[in-house]
Amino acid sequence: MMEAFRASGLDYPRATVVTDSPHMRVSLLETGRFITVFPASALRFLTRGSALKVLSVELPMAHRPNGILTLKDRALSPVAQLFIDSARELAKPMAKRKR
Repeated sequence: MMEAFRASGLDYPRATVVTDSPHMRVSLLETGRFITVFPASALRFLTRGSALKVLSVELPMAHRPNGILTLKDRALSPVAQLFIDSARELAKPMAKRKR
């Protein structure tokens, strides 16, 4: 994220709170005293029922590929296969919008 800010000619904001918890980040945002960056795919779920307004901002270099890795010659558990199938279904509409 720091590189994306710098590529836009902006200083990176000084971190005052560091957490990986999306729900904690939303709670901090709702106080009006903090900012954060979420991928667009997460916003649909995190802001449901929230008083937050999503501001769409394109940051250069902010796109990261996502993937699922499996072990070679190992069978997937039914739960893992269900997760992969569900993730693919969820991603289909997002992939169509990019084209």
